[in-house]
Amino acid sequence: MRQRRGRHGRAPQEASEPGPGQQAASTEPPTVPQPSVDPRFQPYPAQEFPPQAYPAQGLPSYGPPQPDNPTQAHQAQPHQSQSFDVWQPRHQRQPEYGPEPDYGSAPSGQQPPQEQWPPREQWPQEQWTPQEQWQQEQREAPRLSPGALSPGAPSAGALAQSASQPYDFESFYRPRPVPGPALAPSTSLSSAALPSADTSSAATYASPPQAPPVGPGSPPLAGGPVRKRRRRWVIAVVVTVLVLILGAAGAGGGYLLLRTHGTPGQTAASYLNAWQRADYRAMQRVSVHVPASGLAGPLTSVASQLGVKRLSLKLGAVAIRGNSAVAHFTVTEGLASGHVWTYQDQLPLLVRNRHWRVSWSPSGIYPGLKAGERFSLSAAWPARGQILAADGTVLSSPAAVAESGSIALLTGYTGVATAAQAKALGAPYRKGDVIGIGGIEQAYQAQLAGRPSLIIKIVGPGRRVYATAKRFAAKAGKNVRTSIEMAVQLAASAAVSSAKTSKPVDMVVVQPSTGRVLAVVERPGGFDRALQGIFPPGSTFKVITASALINTGLTPASSVQCPSQVTVDGRTFHNNDNEHYGTISFQTAFAVSCNSTFIGLATQRLTGSSLANMARKFGFNATPELGIPVTLGQFTTPHDPVDLGADAFGQGTDLVNPLSQATVAAAVDDGTWRPPLLVISPKPHQVSRPHVLSPTILNALRPMMRAVVTSGTAAGVGFPPGVYGKTGTAQFGNEPNQAHGWFIGYQGDIAFAVLVEDGGYGANSAGPIANAFLRRL
Repeated sequence: MRQRRGRHGRAPQEASEPGPGQQAASTEPPTVPQPSVDPRFQPYPAQEFPPQAYPAQGLPSYGPPQPDNPTQAHQAQPHQSQSFDVWQPRHQRQPEYGPEPDYGSAPSGQQPPQEQWPPREQWPQEQWTPQEQWQQEQREAPRLSPGALSPGAPSAGALAQSASQPYDFESFYRPRPVPGPALAPSTSLSSAALPSADTSSAATYASPPQAPPVGPGSPPLAGGPVRKRRRRWVIAVVVTVLVLILGAAGAGGGYLLLRTHGTPGQTAASYLNAWQRADYRAMQRVSVHVPASGLAGPLTSVASQLGVKRLSLKLGAVAIRGNSAVAHFTVTEGLASGHVWTYQDQLPLLVRNRHWRVSWSPSGIYPGLKAGERFSLSAAWPARGQILAADGTVLSSPAAVAESGSIALLTGYTGVATAAQAKALGAPYRKGDVIGIGGIEQAYQAQLAGRPSLIIKIVGPGRRVYATAKRFAAKAGKNVRTSIEMAVQLAASAAVSSAKTSKPVDMVVVQPSTGRVLAVVERPGGFDRALQGIFPPGSTFKVITASALINTGLTPASSVQCPSQVTVDGRTFHNNDNEHYGTISFQTAFAVSCNSTFIGLATQRLTGSSLANMARKFGFNATPELGIPVTLGQFTTPHDPVDLGADAFGQGTDLVNPLSQATVAAAVDDGTWRPPLLVISPKPHQVSRPHVLSPTILNALRPMMRAVVTSGTAAGVGFPPGVYGKTGTAQFGNEPNQAHGWFIGYQGDIAFAVLVEDGGYGANSAGPIANAFLRRL
């Protein structure tokens, strides 16, 4: 019975033994040691094949090697008995890579014994032993040893030599029947099946197996087809397993090496984000087909042509087709003309070096845009809006300017744009367009001018129009309303115009309850000194110093000293004309404006920080939004007693203008400092916030300011009843008599500040102008 072979029970095959004449010339590598073989195992029964004649031409001859040509045994000779149109076993086929080696031949003059096939019913049948029985037999079977072999079997040394050589799988699967008497299926392995181990003997070896008779009823070679099928099956299984193992192990690595990094959506989003923040280098890193000069040139040129002020890009759907994709996105551009242009565009993407990249072209800026083309704008402006007073008077009219020339300082004027001005405004402005110059006309250019009808065209070389990209309808300009009260403006203008002094005069009037600017007057015109100039405040700053001293506990009745001069850290300060009043009340010292009193009290009771905090409560260092550029009071915190003493009476680093000082008087009147307002529609965004003053300060400060008018420095001006104020004489320059004259005050819901530049004593220069104004209301 043919036994089932286990993994470690495969018997050695005859094909692994060398034939005579081949031992010396063999270059085959040694086979690896094989496991022990069960002597009872018979891989296939020996068959005897019938004699077969060899024709003169055909398959190679297997004669003995010639002495003068030891490799003759390996040379192919024509076969003598079978043509090539008949099926041949593998061992008889002529290999593509060269002749088959010679396996020995019969002695000279003799035909090799022919293989004889038994009847079909005597063919060996494969019978499989049950697994448990086969394992038991394997355990009980004796191991192959030299004593167990017949005298003609290979010696132990020959087996060891064979075991030391690499195992020849090709020989194992090649059918090699041994000629001779047919053996019964139960015949055990003996010396007849094993060649002699003495390779040096000249014993005749069996010739290679010959082809059996071919025809109906012919049995297959013993083990040949079965082994071929088994070999193919084993090879297929091994290859499949290897493919699966290698595929599982290398799938991750191969995927990492060959996959495309990222997605087209990620690349498109990165490109659009970089575009929106004007990072053109980042755009180039994710793009291909970029111009040699880069992307900054074409993108900035288009933005300049259109006058783009704001840009918004939003990614939409991304369609992928193999190694290409299209990303849709939305462009929203805010133009200098005031129009908002929104359109759809798309980005083509492709795979380059396993990364998604934007395939750049001008059409990625606007659909259909090509190289060499540009945008051209044409506009027609509508009627311009007007600047109005609070009562509806058209301040921008020639009639209003004729009544009060100072109005032009607020409103500005219109003119024809120069090339530089048009470039500064951006598209669609061109040289020759009407624009605002100065004041509200310039600050509210977009509001007043409106939006022109705009046509965006695509033009090529020679200004040839290729397409119209967009048409926008015109939008009329809107009026701008201010807080100016024409009656108050004309009263202030008349008071300034009638002043006897020839010095420049600046005056601002505000409404304490709202902070609105009611009038602004300057003589002469030109630079807006009333709103943007800076001057030393002089004694008008004593309103802030007195408020800080009241916080320390002083009252209007508190006794203070007023010497003619006071020395602080080696610097001597003196009163005007070295006046001295001795011991007086704090209210009297304020009314007569005694400098030495405020210098001494500030250095004794205040610090630089406490004085600075009080100045901020009255609007110093604030940044109000009037609609046009303005400047309020500026105060720098003093860090030594000398600076503190100088700041206390307005001769330090603190600087003001009529606008800021009018708001100081208004804060005392209303009890709250409010940021001033000029344009009320459209109302600008106000950053500064109101500051509420302490009732203690107000209850002490108001009677002190009233005493200035009734018994103090302004008593001789002749103000009408209900006026509160403070005079100021602010020295400047190096000349001893150079001084600006100030008067600030309020009456009812009107607060004002008058400055006569280089006017001298405030009560004499500024006081009369304030009095004339109040009497014209």
